[in-house]
Amino acid sequence: MATLRNAHHRSRRALAPMFAIVASTALFVALPGCSTAEDTTDPTCQPGASEAYVITELSFTRENPKGVAVGFDLDKRVSAIDEQESCGKADLKSPDGTEGIDNQLALLVPDVEKQVGNAVDGIIQGAINDGRLLIALDLANVNDTRDDKCVDLKVSLLDGKPTLGTDGIADAYQTFDLRKEGQLESNATNGKIENRTFTIGPFPLRIPIAIFDVSFTIFMRDAVVRFTMDDEGNAEGLLGGGVSIKEIADGVRTGAGVERIIGAIIAAGNAAADLAPDPDTGRCTLISAALAFKARRAFVRPAQAP
Repeated sequence: MATLRNAHHRSRRALAPMFAIVASTALFVALPGCSTAEDTTDPTCQPGASEAYVITELSFTRENPKGVAVGFDLDKRVSAIDEQESCGKADLKSPDGTEGIDNQLALLVPDVEKQVGNAVDGIIQGAINDGRLLIALDLANVNDTRDDKCVDLKVSLLDGKPTLGTDGIADAYQTFDLRKEGQLESNATNGKIENRTFTIGPFPLRIPIAIFDVSFTIFMRDAVVRFTMDDEGNAEGLLGGGVSIKEIADGVRTGAGVERIIGAIIAAGNAAADLAPDPDTGRCTLISAALAFKARRAFVRPAQAP
């Protein structure tokens, strides 16, 4: 990838593709399917309360040590390096030893950081703290925050300026407004809480992105979200799924200063792709990714009619 060390603003533009992956990994569109109240005999499958969280920290995951990274088993298989279905990309292991982790993007992050001076996560955090990237995770029909078989998820963009605590992160229990313009509210069903850990997916996503001078829509396939909640209003977890590098490259192509690195973006993404092999060419078309996040309880004020 072209060297971008000579100018800070050029480094920020080089981050646009990575930032797009972050935002795309965080917003979901539900699959059609069964309603939450599928098991009418279970008390947790009755209409319940809503509990909203706002993402306060979002970062790329990394391979550390070699062969180990957090993430999800997106293709439901443990892939060997010579396996055609994963295009020769061996799966990773999670820190607890779980095999089959699909997160090839974790292997690319260090190369990107070499080009932008380790600024990737800092740019994302700045956008959150400034209120430019506020994402709400709203759990619906919650009857038991420890164990609940039927929980829905609504994900939406928020407006507001967070108040930061002494840790430099947005405080819990703040009130934000649903974004009126550029909103893409998404709903998913059939999630569950087990021992305070919420899980939902897989399902696809679609979201418009506006970063620097680039605006476009990207798609994510087979997205999964998982996070654990505590009694103090905090949550911590992962977002993951398959991302099309070509779609991201096409989206940011018109950005100032980006055209010259499009080839490198596509080449790196194609080399790392490990999901959704094309039936005609046999080449994988998506790269697996996982992002870590922390969130805090928040109140979401409905958008007012004009």
